[in-house]
Amino acid sequence: MRSVFTKLLMVSLIAVIGINLLVFALFRAQRQSSINAFQTTMARYLTFLIEDFGTPPDLLKARETVKEAFIQVRYTGTDASWVTDEIPSPSKRLRWSTWKDHPHIRSALWKSRFLIEIEKEQGIFLFALGNSFDQENENRRLLVPLLLILTSLILLIYLSIRWILKPIKWLNQGVSEITLGNLKHQVPAGNSAEFKELAKGFNEMTRRIREMLYSKERLLVDVSHELRSPLTRIRVALEFLPESHARVSIRTDVEEMEKMIAEILEAAKLQHRYGRQNHQEINLKEYIKEIIPTYKGQNPGIVFHEPETPVLCRIDPDQIKTVFHNILNNAVKYTGVSSEPIHISVMNEKSHVIVEIEDQGIGIPEEELPFVFEPFYRVDKSRSKETGGYGLGLSICKSIMEAHGGRIEIQSSMGKGVKAILVFPNLPALE
Repeated sequence: MRSVFTKLLMVSLIAVIGINLLVFALFRAQRQSSINAFQTTMARYLTFLIEDFGTPPDLLKARETVKEAFIQVRYTGTDASWVTDEIPSPSKRLRWSTWKDHPHIRSALWKSRFLIEIEKEQGIFLFALGNSFDQENENRRLLVPLLLILTSLILLIYLSIRWILKPIKWLNQGVSEITLGNLKHQVPAGNSAEFKELAKGFNEMTRRIREMLYSKERLLVDVSHELRSPLTRIRVALEFLPESHARVSIRTDVEEMEKMIAEILEAAKLQHRYGRQNHQEINLKEYIKEIIPTYKGQNPGIVFHEPETPVLCRIDPDQIKTVFHNILNNAVKYTGVSSEPIHISVMNEKSHVIVEIEDQGIGIPEEELPFVFEPFYRVDKSRSKETGGYGLGLSICKSIMEAHGGRIEIQSSMGKGVKAILVFPNLPALE
């Protein structure tokens, strides 16, 4: 219902109904006015004919009188009865309608004739006229085509407006493609000058964003690659130095820099879902059970609440393993050895699968939560070697989850631990 085309359709339908009702009401009012005028005129005219027939009514004079009017008359009196031509006798099978302002006159339809019966003192006169005298029938024949014409006209207007506004649908599709990461999508220009300029501006915007992101990623990757060369030379030079505390310290620093460069390259590869993925059908229940032994012997330990049935998802096993390791490493790192174990739960919902990883560690201040997925952002501002990390772990997790069509959420408050929530589309949603 939020679609502009749906609203346009609803407005058109309401307009069709409203206009048709208005026309129908006007026709009813005009019809009643026409019927009253017709009945008054016909009553006077037929009364004049009856008077012209004489008293008592004469058949020959009646034939002469109605000859040019193409009217047939049947007279039924107490002393005589006659008919100028073949017309029906008054019958209850006919649907008679009494005239409102002339209660002694009634009318009915018979085959293709319009019958008017007038009751006078000298008898009953039945006039048979052509059906063109039936004003109600005439109005009905005019009303139906008019309503059809009005409905067709409004439908044509709706289709024309829909065609004019078609570029809006193109723009909406373009926004959806950009949201999915397809920055190469181009919006058709269309014929309208205004929409053509809008489409041109949209395409130019996506081009500049594409170039900006490419330049940013290219710079990040190039710098990371360039740093590897001097680090390699330093590592080779270290092999020729005698064993000492300085050598161990330099080797540790080199290893940290190499790890940071590897994480930067991984983040760049996953940014904006450009990284290639190898999706496989995986049972998350067994998949998590294979990851947990990696942390065997590390306090405070891990408790896995296994689901009763298999939980199937289509994921890239290597990338999702990176997500689990990043979250579990943080949980182990920031949870005391005497704290409660880390709990992992898996819930299979109708359209998605939820994995919750909850620890009882030091937690994250609520004001820091909106920034934890930013690259290089660390809650620990000291950036000490003891806590380690470069602020890229959760950023990589977010990129991987979004590339899988899912999401990651972090819930925490200071001193109450952290709950990481991973949401995956279930297997049917990805087929």
